Amino acid sequence: MSSTRKDKELNLQHTQLLVSVRNGAEIAPAIMGGCEILDFKDPGRGALGQVDETTLAMLLEYCRQSSVTTPLSMALGELCEWKTEQKGLKLPPEISYLKLGFSQCGESRLWVKEWRNLIQRIEESSGHQHEWIAVAYADWKRADSLSPFEILEAASENRCAGLLIDTFSKQNGRLLDLLSPDFLSELIELARSRELKIALAGSLRIQDLEILADLKPDIIGIRGAACFGHNRTSEIQESAVRTFRKQMNFSRESMRSG
Repeated sequence: MSSTRKDKELNLQHTQLLVSVRNGAEIAPAIMGGCEILDFKDPGRGALGQVDETTLAMLLEYCRQSSVTTPLSMALGELCEWKTEQKGLKLPPEISYLKLGFSQCGESRLWVKEWRNLIQRIEESSGHQHEWIAVAYADWKRADSLSPFEILEAASENRCAGLLIDTFSKQNGRLLDLLSPDFLSELIELARSRELKIALAGSLRIQDLEILADLKPDIIGIRGAACFGHNRTSEIQESAVRTFRKQMNFSRESMRSG
């Protein structure tokens, strides 16, 4: 095995795997398969679809009863949805990471102020300071969002814990179809200089891991790759999660070919 190949395998051993689940039945397969961050998301409601209050209560109850110790994350949808729908949801302190997108904010001059107000509103309600993850879209123009570099700078100034690069549309290209490794590398280097964790998602597949190993993200997020037939709206499969995590850790085929 070449040293280059070995380095790539070791790099991804230190990258955490985030798996998005939509109900309690998907938690055990995700964790048993090797999930290291458990994310709550409704894939039927978009890239960052927020689970409803009843589902959230059931997910948290499952975690409590099963003594789940895996860090918890939750998608909160888009900033514009909180403004137009006047959402209300009390988030418990068990949820460490909160992800928020900025579609339809491309022409807004007030989006950063509105975001700060939302953070204050949620944390006053929960009585807890969460770790916020700003979401930038690879297809930001389609999403009418801001460029990843603009969101990165705002995240740095807004005491965020990290930056997630995802895809807004799940029908118009995967992450590595839309952004080149050089673009992502520059973005990741800048994020690290701002002390932000960097997460990559967007219909990622096992075959993407060699490129991702060079990029060395802190977190890789999957939904479709964890599901039957790579269909993000089907059920999570333990075997699919385990295969993906195993490939992140170590590849016997890579050893042979190296």
